[in-house]
Amino acid sequence: MIVVCEPEQSKEWFEKLYHYTVELFVSMQIPCRTLECCSGDLADLKVKSIDVEAWSPRQKKYFEVGSCSNLGDAQARRLGIRIKDEKKNYFAHTLNNTVVAPPRMLIALLENHLQEDGAVVIPEVLRPYMGGKEIIKPVK
Repeated sequence: MIVVCEPEQSKEWFEKLYHYTVELFVSMQIPCRTLECCSGDLADLKVKSIDVEAWSPRQKKYFEVGSCSNLGDAQARRLGIRIKDEKKNYFAHTLNNTVVAPPRMLIALLENHLQEDGAVVIPEVLRPYMGGKEIIKPVK
């Protein structure tokens, strides 16, 4: 997800974006947490960054499944993205959110819903996309 917005909307969009990732994992009953990156660890251009991490029962630790960054006006300056109003031109703010890295999401989904017999319970929110199927049983 990419957002180009007015500078005063930047903070609000940042909150919305990373919450979308959290909501996705919570909706699939996957434990997750957020980790705000230290300003000294931020890559070039980033003003603020939050990683979303999901629980891995196999590894017994959280691992990154998505990341959200606010780049302020730095990326807009490089790309020449300006907002024009009646009085002046000024640089927009840009944000991005991976929402989810599909392979990592699949790992988190399988690990958190794996049963002792090898079956995987399909979270209720995904069942409409699985033809109503509630469980995936291993083939023997």
